[in-house]
Amino acid sequence: MLSMLLCSVAAQAQLGKKINLGKAASAVSQGVQSFTVSDAEIIEYTKEYIAWSDANNPLCKTTDKDAGKRAVAERLAKIVANVPADLVKSYNLDIQAYYVSDVNAFACANGSIRVFAGLMELMTDDQILAVIGHETGHVVNNDSKDAFVRALRVSALKDAVGAASGTAAKLTDSQLGELGAALANSQYSQKQEFQADAYGFDFMKKVGKDPSAMASSLNVLLDLSGNASQSTTAKWFSSHPDMQKRIAALNKKS
Repeated sequence: MLSMLLCSVAAQAQLGKKINLGKAASAVSQGVQSFTVSDAEIIEYTKEYIAWSDANNPLCKTTDKDAGKRAVAERLAKIVANVPADLVKSYNLDIQAYYVSDVNAFACANGSIRVFAGLMELMTDDQILAVIGHETGHVVNNDSKDAFVRALRVSALKDAVGAASGTAAKLTDSQLGELGAALANSQYSQKQEFQADAYGFDFMKKVGKDPSAMASSLNVLLDLSGNASQSTTAKWFSSHPDMQKRIAALNKKS
């Protein structure tokens, strides 16, 4: 669900903050296809990016003095407790929440998954768990790695990374901001989204939860798109292929 930047009015009123992409001052440049990066480099760059993203956005902790952040973290912890330990270990899953109003969730190639408080306000616990299953599917299917490589290709990092000779160079704040902007505009293919939906459905069955929560979570987003501004709605549907077809495909599995 990368690039899902639909916002609810209620979430904005309570949280008051949007996702921070940092100092992405310059426009993302046109990418090149003659670009290669090793899996090890991708993981190192992903670790650096998620550390930067966590530092630039309000991360919710169960020990936070802020009651709102603490409540979000405690709720998410209860939901995440349903994720099988072997799955967490196999893919190094690190699932946390940002206290921002965006209705979004994203996954990175190193297993980091971030769920936004704006999304959590609109969904039940089972729907949130299904979203986590969907994002885990993107990690398992290497979609998150592919998206990260595409973001590197189109960002200003392509030259620096290409000259790194197999070593993941330390990125500057402005480079990480550029990468964040590229990631925010990255899109999964229709095939990748359908496969992640199916993974989320099967994931819910595996953990003993109602698998229809995968389809109902998409219904929440579909309903929200009808209340969003025209420009936001257009961005939503450009990055998430045919929501109604995805919901129909999931309903057939039920």
